[in-house]
Amino acid sequence: MKEPRKALDDRPSLDLIVGAAVKNDRMLAGLTLAELSKRASVSTAMISKIERGQVSASLTTLGALAEAIGVPLINFFAGTVEKTDVSFVPAGEGVQVQRQGSAFGHSYKLVGRADANHVSFESFAVTLEQPLSKRPLYQHRGIEFIHVLDGEMVYRCGDGQFTMKPGDSLSFVSNAAHGPVELLTPKVTFVTVISKAESADMN
Repeated sequence: MKEPRKALDDRPSLDLIVGAAVKNDRMLAGLTLAELSKRASVSTAMISKIERGQVSASLTTLGALAEAIGVPLINFFAGTVEKTDVSFVPAGEGVQVQRQGSAFGHSYKLVGRADANHVSFESFAVTLEQPLSKRPLYQHRGIEFIHVLDGEMVYRCGDGQFTMKPGDSLSFVSNAAHGPVELLTPKVTFVTVISKAESADMN
């Protein structure tokens, strides 16, 4: 067995992360060190050192422990995976966004946002009310998804116009001119999700 690797920063070393996962899965399975040792044919002393992050166990040894515990080997490395960006917005909340046409009772609320692997997205809850103010059509990089929750409207995307009612959806590349052009009911509520690549050549 090799000597344990040292962390390059303040994060726990790989050996500590793996060791803690082995111990956690062993305890969840209700196994003592002796029981796991007998099942996996690995000495109790070695398992104890692995669980304390004092040695770098081989994949063969970790595989034997995982099989004896009854979990996939990848479980021991789950703690090394980069955490994802999570956004939770309770019902009725969100960040009010000022956009063209935000007057006249029109509401744009940012209800979600996340970034990962050079891709980002934002989601908005939008409420439009009569009268629909004159506004320029939108154009920006990325792709967009719209889903109508309540009311009916005519929505333009590129050269096409779509009459949208509750349950209807529209997906498109958002560098095409797009936006609502007519409300067919006093109020329309929809959700829109905009995703953009963050690579330098997309700026």
